[in-house]
Amino acid sequence: MSPTSPAPLELQKVTCVFGDGPRRVVALEDISLTLEPGELVAVMGPSGSGKSTLLNVAGLLQSPTSGRVLIDGVDAADLSPARAALLRRTRIGLVFQHYNLVPTLTVGENVSLPLELDGRNPAECREAARIALQEVGLEGLDDRFPEEISGGQAQRAAIARALIGERSVLLADEPTGALDTTTGDAVLRILRERVDEGAAGMIVTHEPRFAGWADRVIVVRDGRLVDDGGELS
Repeated sequence: MSPTSPAPLELQKVTCVFGDGPRRVVALEDISLTLEPGELVAVMGPSGSGKSTLLNVAGLLQSPTSGRVLIDGVDAADLSPARAALLRRTRIGLVFQHYNLVPTLTVGENVSLPLELDGRNPAECREAARIALQEVGLEGLDDRFPEEISGGQAQRAAIARALIGERSVLLADEPTGALDTTTGDAVLRILRERVDEGAAGMIVTHEPRFAGWADRVIVVRDGRLVDDGGELS
């Protein structure tokens, strides 16, 4: 990446407000944050502090009330809903705590879904899914359904789906929350490896030991960024 290339993810003075009057809640307030390629950032903070909202806004799942979200230098606010959805599907990999696998699709079909939605050749999609599953240690499980695999395997399948294609941003919301320590370490190792290859990554976690996989820790409290730049050795 050249010095003049835009960052994979940049949030500029992002504020997110829900409701109005006595029901008004400021979920995020004036947050600015830049993620560089090869950087993994851990987001920590108490429950209800705005961590998941921050991830949803960064992943273009939710529009901010004010401020800008740029993916590879592209301002999402300048895009139509269809173009924003395309940007999200092709450039952002999302990993949810509860996997969000489609139960009626096989593991391989779940992983290849982003490419299929882009109209790629079916054979190309299957091969890409096979390679992605091999990368996360799930080789040979392509034809299994989500209910036929373990929770740890389901989370790795969700990561394979997030990694497939050319994703420049990886976002994970408590990806180890329902996993044992060994499986959690395996999941973080996979994310860390892809970030080391050049993606920018952000994980929400309550666990300091999992935050230890990150290059930088940020703390969100009451919707505000109260600490940024803490490097972990």
